[in-house]
Amino acid sequence: MTNKATVLIIDDSLVNLIFLQGILKKHSFNVLSANNGKRGLELAQQSPPDIILLDIIMPGWDGYETCKRFKLDNKLSSIPILFLSALGELESKVKALQVGGVDYVGKPFQEPELLARLETHLELAYLRKNLECEVANQTKKIKLLFDALQLSYERAQQTSILKTEFLRKISHEFLTPMNIVVGMSEILIEDTELTTEQQHYTKTIIKASKQLNHILTNMLNFAQQFKSEIKQVITEFQTHEIIDSLLNEFSSIAKSKSLQIYTDIDESLLDMRLRGNQQAIYNILNKFLDNAIKFTEKGKILIHVKPERQLVLFEVSDTGIGIPAEKKANLFEIFSQLDNSSTRLHEGMGMGLAVAKMLTENMGGEIGVKSVLCEGSCFWIKIPLELKHVKTTK
Repeated sequence: MTNKATVLIIDDSLVNLIFLQGILKKHSFNVLSANNGKRGLELAQQSPPDIILLDIIMPGWDGYETCKRFKLDNKLSSIPILFLSALGELESKVKALQVGGVDYVGKPFQEPELLARLETHLELAYLRKNLECEVANQTKKIKLLFDALQLSYERAQQTSILKTEFLRKISHEFLTPMNIVVGMSEILIEDTELTTEQQHYTKTIIKASKQLNHILTNMLNFAQQFKSEIKQVITEFQTHEIIDSLLNEFSSIAKSKSLQIYTDIDESLLDMRLRGNQQAIYNILNKFLDNAIKFTEKGKILIHVKPERQLVLFEVSDTGIGIPAEKKANLFEIFSQLDNSSTRLHEGMGMGLAVAKMLTENMGGEIGVKSVLCEGSCFWIKIPLELKHVKTTK
């Protein structure tokens, strides 16, 4: 460590210079010397030393001023400076440290003490320099890693945006012809004399088309929500308007499975008009009810609505298969399904509940589920809605 280290001695006393040079050269130090602060600074700028021994009392710049000049030079400011002086006052030592010195060596010099202090501060300077280099290297590596991660994130984000835009356009373009297929198939059954076999085929087409239509609608909603394109359409409505629409759509399906759909609307809501996004609430409950019927083989389904502080609670409960505890955490994530096996009984892409969550959060609401395996599930949303009394005419 100390071998071949360069020491710069700045002292106006020729005796001190010769004495210190003799000690340091004997111990394999390279030595530079100057008899005043200005000359010492010039030497250091030409060939920066590893450490400096600096006398305090000198003509021209004293040791304090010389130290300050060194600290103003960016290339020399980190070099450790040990002050040399016969002054023993505490004030002198404190001032030496305040201007930037790292230590203080008293005169007359004691060789063992001088060498010990030099070696200690050379070691500290070496360790500090290595630490600074290591920090700089690690900082550089972290910056490179951060830049790479940032680039990967930006590329992933761009890819995600492109995929979402593609999804949105494809879904939108497919919806129109699918609606035509459903509409024409229904007309075919209603207005055309078909054989039993032809009716069966047509009904199969209608069923499959509606399923695909439902998937496309979910995809479009998801893509729009991802791009923040879903706009709040605020209207005034009564609770029974949503419930009646749901019953009209699902009663026949529930009946085909011998399931009964019950409703329980809190009395306080019967003469109230709700102000909010009626279509979004209907879409969410539609998904809840569709799942309830899909996963319930026997028993009943209940639609429950009640006010809860500044919110309105909508629940769809069933007596179906329930949900395993490990599946609940990801239930509202995109493409999440209870059964991901190739032999699953129920169709779908697992987008319905993810869309329901997006629609709920878009309205500032909450969504959740309570479920017991093999006993049933209760899906719920809490939506902030403005309530108004229905005006009655006398």
